[in-house]
Amino acid sequence: MMQAFGRGVLGRLPVVVTLTVVWVLLWGNVGPLTVLGGALAALLVMTVFPFPAVMWKGRFRPLPALRLVVTFVADLLMASVQVAWIAIRPQAPPRSAVIRVQMATRSELLLTITAELISLVPGSLLIELDSRRGLIWLHLLDGSTPEKVELARSKALAQERRVIAALGSDPEVVACGQDAGAHP
Repeated sequence: MMQAFGRGVLGRLPVVVTLTVVWVLLWGNVGPLTVLGGALAALLVMTVFPFPAVMWKGRFRPLPALRLVVTFVADLLMASVQVAWIAIRPQAPPRSAVIRVQMATRSELLLTITAELISLVPGSLLIELDSRRGLIWLHLLDGSTPEKVELARSKALAQERRVIAALGSDPEVVACGQDAGAHP
């Protein structure tokens, strides 16, 4: 089943709600005029700057999605401690590195989600994403040894497998070596 997000009223509703929440948070007031003004501003933004439709062939799998979130939070906490240690330790900063990682999927949505999750974890940053070839380039804060570079590459691929398990199509899940039917 292919779904298009960004078209029609229902496709816009989550974006309008999100933009309205951001508006309310920026104003620091939950009054009716603030909420109404935020909704109108969101609708104006959506009309003037329409988002392109995003095609999604996958399906949402709750258990792998939970695994994705829990692993992401754990990675976030561990990497934050590691980066903090690099910042305060008395030694010189480690050598950084730029690596290219060949991803399994060509789905722009899944590649973008994977790349964003990787970039949100301290110590790595997305430099470029080529969805046509399934390549991402990452900047690593600590690429001082070949082992650390390969660890970062394997973590990126593991993150992609978790994203595909949670949101990918059955053929993508099978292509990543996972059981598509194991997680309803």
